[in-house]
Amino acid sequence: MKKFVVASAAALLLATGVAPNLAMADSYVSILGGPTFAPSLNVNGAKLSMDTGFNAGARYGYYLNDWNLPNVSVEADGLFSQSKYSNLGDARIQSSSYMGNIVYHLPFTDTPFSVYGGAGVGAIQTNFDNAVGTHGGSTVLGWQALGGLEYRASEDASLFAEYRFQQAHNVNVGALSNIGNTSNNLSVGVKWHL
Repeated sequence: MKKFVVASAAALLLATGVAPNLAMADSYVSILGGPTFAPSLNVNGAKLSMDTGFNAGARYGYYLNDWNLPNVSVEADGLFSQSKYSNLGDARIQSSSYMGNIVYHLPFTDTPFSVYGGAGVGAIQTNFDNAVGTHGGSTVLGWQALGGLEYRASEDASLFAEYRFQQAHNVNVGALSNIGNTSNNLSVGVKWHL
């Protein structure tokens, strides 16, 4: 639980407390969702097959133009994902992440399109249950890398498509230890420029 509190506080400070004058910088909020692929769920050293799941999330970010860092932003980012085990009924893994990200936005000249990429660290809460009755949750430090294509539809809003790789290790639930939760997330979303 301590790691969760520390990581959440770090993400909040990264997004809102970087400098007193950040309130004057451009900011944005986004919502997103799509399919989640979990090709590498490890439980006690054994890889388990997972079906395609889903993800949904939101984020709040600031551009660091006032810091002389054009096209760079910091974000507070939350994502929920869920996948089920292949051929095991309702057995599933759920993941809730709270990350602080640094993102670079590369605009294409004279077009409404841009690409972006970045990385983040924070807390990942993994909830786990299986067909033999083991269930519970654990919060560990995790990381992610993300990138996407953004289309500026208007002065106030953009549409985007994004890929996110997320990883959390050493999750312990009941008698199971060293659960490794790695996911690939494809998302589409809307970004509002504030």
